[in-house]
Amino acid sequence: MRITVAEIVTTHGVRGNLKIKSLSDYEKRFENGAKLLIEDKKVTVESSFDQKGLKVIKFLEYDDINDVLKFVGKDITIEDSDLGELGDNEYYVFNLIGLDVKSCGQTVGEITDVITGVYPNDVYVIKTDKDEIYFPALNATVKNIDIENGFIEVENFSDYE
Repeated sequence: MRITVAEIVTTHGVRGNLKIKSLSDYEKRFENGAKLLIEDKKVTVESSFDQKGLKVIKFLEYDDINDVLKFVGKDITIEDSDLGELGDNEYYVFNLIGLDVKSCGQTVGEITDVITGVYPNDVYVIKTDKDEIYFPALNATVKNIDIENGFIEVENFSDYE
């Protein structure tokens, strides 16, 4: 399975650099020598730097703007085997999407998205029968996350309905 780690926004200069929006919180993901995929093409990071909230990245395989124009709007991916190790109580967002949400033993919805990096904590977007709920991912509200059995258990859910 492939995991999207960045979106290519535009080109930068004429020497094949691309501006990307990183979706990865793994700081070494775009270091020199990192192996990535764009569609079925394997690419190697030659250099990268941050600029105005985006990353500017140069691939070893491409030296001209005309060679990289075709990548604008595409995703940069990795194989799931290249994912880093997680610490205790850490989860990949793609593993949370689709989990059933349980409150007081009853299924109340499903996680359809996770908003990260905007608030001091993540926010789960939960689709219920009636509405879409934005639920804070806090130790005080999330009792249990069980990826293997496909559910997350929360409390105080009625406060957000």
